[in-house]
Amino acid sequence: MRIILFECKKALLSPIIVCLLLLFTGWNIFIIYNASDFKEELPIVNELAGKYGARYTDALLATLDNEITTEVAQMNTITEKKTSQTFAGADDFFEQLTFEEQGRYTEKELDTFYDLFLKEMYRSAAASMDESYAGFDIQKIGESEITKFGLTGSAAETLRKEYEAFADRFATLQQNGEHRSWFFSGQNYHMHSLLFSTVFRHLVIEGMILVVLATALITNFEFEHRNQLVAYTTRRGRTLMADKLVASLLTILAIIIFLSVVTLGTYFTVFDYAHLWKTAISSGFNWENNFPYVSWWNWSFLTYFLMSLVLLFICMLLFSLFTFSISVLVKNSYFTFIIFASLFIAFFLIPGFIPNSTNFMLMSGYTLSTLVLNPHQWWMGTGGLAMFKNYEWMTITVWTIILIALCGFSFKKFARQDIS
Repeated sequence: MRIILFECKKALLSPIIVCLLLLFTGWNIFIIYNASDFKEELPIVNELAGKYGARYTDALLATLDNEITTEVAQMNTITEKKTSQTFAGADDFFEQLTFEEQGRYTEKELDTFYDLFLKEMYRSAAASMDESYAGFDIQKIGESEITKFGLTGSAAETLRKEYEAFADRFATLQQNGEHRSWFFSGQNYHMHSLLFSTVFRHLVIEGMILVVLATALITNFEFEHRNQLVAYTTRRGRTLMADKLVASLLTILAIIIFLSVVTLGTYFTVFDYAHLWKTAISSGFNWENNFPYVSWWNWSFLTYFLMSLVLLFICMLLFSLFTFSISVLVKNSYFTFIIFASLFIAFFLIPGFIPNSTNFMLMSGYTLSTLVLNPHQWWMGTGGLAMFKNYEWMTITVWTIILIALCGFSFKKFARQDIS
């Protein structure tokens, strides 16, 4: 254990690792604060979820209507007094508000009117949610995706069957009312993309850089400092490499935990999810583009977030295994970094060179490269060619087996080769 801790120390006290870790952390904090211009508008949906529950019903919407009617009357009392005008709602008020008339109202009054405007926006979207979802034809969407990617033959049939399964999931979602859950308006704030596409993708890329550097440093330390003949002729001998593997994995865990805790801690400090942790991730409000985000499972936002975090950690550990295997074979940190980057890019590009008529084209997308670069589509049935229900589990399982076998091969080769 003492040897393992000593190996961890080499990376954790390395100036380049420490500097990059602090740089990445600072950059993530900057990105989050730079995207916080609209954070004052977000508490409204928290208020609705806290007052009416994570999911809304027709009865609750009727109650909300009464609340909005009362607040509109209060607004009209103020506007009639100051401008002799009344309005059907806050939307009408802001539509005609000029810069000159704005000065007649206090900042508190305008904030109150804007909160009312946001309530009306969420109420209007909630009222039309069932109709919007009923208008989707999942099979037709599947056919358009097949055409979009130019799939034919067995590949087209495989994707078509998956969309049949997704159609059942989409029908179930409407029956159990998952889409009737309060969440930040996706078309206005893009909160899912901000957290899982922007923040998580930065964590992935930054994590990979730190993983490769830290793992290569630990593995190649003796070879790069020309004292391998001393280290590997001790009582531990070449089994020291096993200690280095354990140390690499522990170091990666420590680094990713620090980076994730600070980054995500900052995110949830800036953006309040107080009453939205139990809301369904497949909420109809979580709709940013042509189709809402729909997960394969009926998960709350908290469950989805934790599952994504676990997937992030597993991927980083697998990248450490990959880097370790390369490092043992090449014994040079620079070459290790270049080889890792080259293979990562190659695995991402492979599907583009395979005929679109075979299932092998779809199977070639089950790579860690494709997986980690699309964190906003994890566990979703809306992820293009990666929309398969068990895509994440299958990718992780297959690559865990491959990388364990690769590590075993590297150990055996290292045990027989000349280390001078």
